[in-house]
Amino acid sequence: MKTIIKYITVLVLCIVNTSCLKSGLEDLPAFSDAEITSFKFEYRWVDNATENSQLQVIQLPTETIINTDDAIINCIITVPAVNADFSAAVRDNVTLAGIVGYTDISTAATIAPVGTAPTLGKVADFSADTMEYKVTAADDSSKVWTLVISDFIK
Repeated sequence: MKTIIKYITVLVLCIVNTSCLKSGLEDLPAFSDAEITSFKFEYRWVDNATENSQLQVIQLPTETIINTDDAIINCIITVPAVNADFSAAVRDNVTLAGIVGYTDISTAATIAPVGTAPTLGKVADFSADTMEYKVTAADDSSKVWTLVISDFIK
């Protein structure tokens, strides 16, 4: 019994003597960058060749030119050549109207499509002449970026 009382006493002392720091911390500035640092595309399709259908993904090589002063991203997308995993039939189905776009943005920032711009990360139609995306920094400043796909090489 004495052993249990000793352990309980030690436990209570440990809990009482510990605390969380609640003041005296330095306030750090929030990130103010609202930049896009890359833009990439991929094509996704369901492969029904086996008993269990599988989602397949192929990266579409993209030449990206980012003009940070004017907030314009210019992309040239190339559809890869046919190979063992990417048949001619699948390649023929690749169009700007059915690809997935994704991007890298500044630390702690968020991105949202403006107007009718396609949602990033989902199969969408990127065939419009220009698309706009609003990047909001952690400090709530924002910048609207224009995406232009200047060429689609197939």
